[in-house]
Amino acid sequence: MIMPIQPDNPFTPQAAKRWIKIPQWAQEKILANVFCGKCLGSVPIILEKAEMRDRDLILMGTCNNCGKKICRVVEPE
Repeated sequence: MIMPIQPDNPFTPQAAKRWIKIPQWAQEKILANVFCGKCLGSVPIILEKAEMRDRDLILMGTCNNCGKKICRVVEPE
């Protein structure tokens, strides 16, 4: 398993405000289910960066299984 070093706080200030509004159980589900084009399925993400783009929260990182760069868009509620 590939384990790149994660930053202590990958969230921009705006992304952190959005992330804390999401319940803990939903945060865990989001981080555990990100599509990987190489693995062709849902995988856990190793979070490296999180930022806001317009009203969407973008979670960027690598696949916990193969190490490919992946991301997940979390749309506003």
